[in-house]
Amino acid sequence: MSMFEFAGHQLDLQQGRLRKGGLDVRLRPKSLALLTYLLENSGRVVTKDELVSAIWPNVAVTDGSLSQCVTDIRRTLGEGAAQLIRTIPCRGYALDEKLVLRRETPPPPAAICPLGRPSIAVLPFTVAVPGGRHTWIADGIVEDIITALAKIPDLFVTSKNLSFAYRDKVARLPDVALALGVCYVLSGSARVSGHELRLTTELVDARTGGIIWAERFDRHFGQVFAVQDEITSAVVERLKTELLPESRAAATIENHREFDLRIRSSQAALLGRQDG
Repeated sequence: MSMFEFAGHQLDLQQGRLRKGGLDVRLRPKSLALLTYLLENSGRVVTKDELVSAIWPNVAVTDGSLSQCVTDIRRTLGEGAAQLIRTIPCRGYALDEKLVLRRETPPPPAAICPLGRPSIAVLPFTVAVPGGRHTWIADGIVEDIITALAKIPDLFVTSKNLSFAYRDKVARLPDVALALGVCYVLSGSARVSGHELRLTTELVDARTGGIIWAERFDRHFGQVFAVQDEITSAVVERLKTELLPESRAAATIENHREFDLRIRSSQAALLGRQDG
């Protein structure tokens, strides 16, 4: 978007704000629209008919409305307006381009989490020794997590191909989330020692950089596929609880029920001992 500087004023087209000395300057909407049009077409004569069509499309207005807006602009801008905006008799108006500085302002950064619903990318887990058996075990767990999450209706999950493009790349998680258009990123690491597997996972809110959930799994993988299924199930259930309000509410209710059952069981056991 453009920023115009002229007669001691600044006009930010993106925000639609006219300012002077850092303070907002009030200008009627039609007058501001007319000033903007003249600035964008500075250096040439803009006819009255063109201005009327641009500022009042499909509306019948008189030259008086146009003149009133020009007067409003000149009064607001003060002394510099006389040289800036010239009246061309019987034709229209011209804005002196030599008195206008136009700067292009960078666009605002894209928003993280633009979908309006929970979204997540599961990145490849790092391994202590890349390649070989360790890598395919970790990749298998990640693929299973992506597949399981993709079956949840209210959750958007990036594809494996997009997520795995970040293997071995050094990148900030907020930058990864922005590139993939997600709110959350799940990352992790896998270490193998003999027949023991240690897997650590971390769920990060890319908007704040805060860790929402982290867990460590220590397993003996005599049956590697069973271990993958167990870890995948545990991770997916926890992610559902963290990311989806309905699942969180259901988990809270279930926890309350479990607590209530424990209390009742303890009370029954206590009464049984007293009766004995």
